[in-house]
Amino acid sequence: MSTNLPIKSSSRSGRFKKKLVPEDFLEKEASVIQEKMTPFLHQLELGTVSCAEFTGIYILQVLAYRFPGTWLGSKTAKRVVDHERLNYSIAEIMPYFEPNIQKRLKGLTTLGEIFNLFALKSTPLTVNRSILNWSTNDYGLELMFRIPPPQEVLNQQKRGRRCVTIVLEKEKSCKYILGERDALGFCMHDLIHADHFYHNNNCYQGQLGFYGFLDFCLKQNHFQDHLLSSDFEAEFEYLIADMNAYAIHLMKCFKSALVHFHSEGNQFFSEWLNKMNLNEGEFKALKALNSPQYNDLEDDEVLLKFLARFENAISHKRIY
Repeated sequence: MSTNLPIKSSSRSGRFKKKLVPEDFLEKEASVIQEKMTPFLHQLELGTVSCAEFTGIYILQVLAYRFPGTWLGSKTAKRVVDHERLNYSIAEIMPYFEPNIQKRLKGLTTLGEIFNLFALKSTPLTVNRSILNWSTNDYGLELMFRIPPPQEVLNQQKRGRRCVTIVLEKEKSCKYILGERDALGFCMHDLIHADHFYHNNNCYQGQLGFYGFLDFCLKQNHFQDHLLSSDFEAEFEYLIADMNAYAIHLMKCFKSALVHFHSEGNQFFSEWLNKMNLNEGEFKALKALNSPQYNDLEDDEVLLKFLARFENAISHKRIY
């Protein structure tokens, strides 16, 4: 199991810097969680527990350690998703839970029922939804025990995939990862991003086009200009690896980065537009982004169609 981590912060650490527990607490927690997860890691290697189930068990183990007796929140108003396949038996993990928790779970049989019927302390329901949809392959997630570099995440996202990282080694999980998040927070952050990526199908399709578009720009060496700053590189890595949103918002952030982090901002952007072989409508819409001249109703449609060209090229292996 490889858990090589970057030696300094990068865009994969994300903008959400919530630290769930103090760092000195992590020193005590790390070895306990590693020991508790070891048997499940063996089951993962044997294929008797799925990646989604392993991730769900990991979250429950950490929450149970941090909030003994109180980590299982109230029942949700309705099931988080209609169907799930987290069929791992609760009986296998019940001994890890406190008596009052066992009493509340009486009558339930699968791990999926916990995530589908209960809120969990300090856990957004988007985390539950991602794990449940992962179990049915509706979310194309890949479990990793390392932090992939931004280019690898881009390659995943343009294919409709995303990663979920769990850091188990106590030498790495005993401190804030990249100086910003504890291991549980990092895992949850990935699951929240997954829900932003997949949950709204229209938003998902636009993102596929956007990531295909950025991949095309990279392969065409559009951003090799020496006047682009290291701040642009950091912002670009954030766009390709750690930002999931409506495609038009992503395009606005992309243009803002090109203009703001280049010494000749607007001129550079205009020269870049001229390289893109755009039709009149595409040129007008891109030029107007982030300005009062942008027409949401008309220009959004133009840019979504523009991005769809790159999504289709990925799907059908066409050459741009």
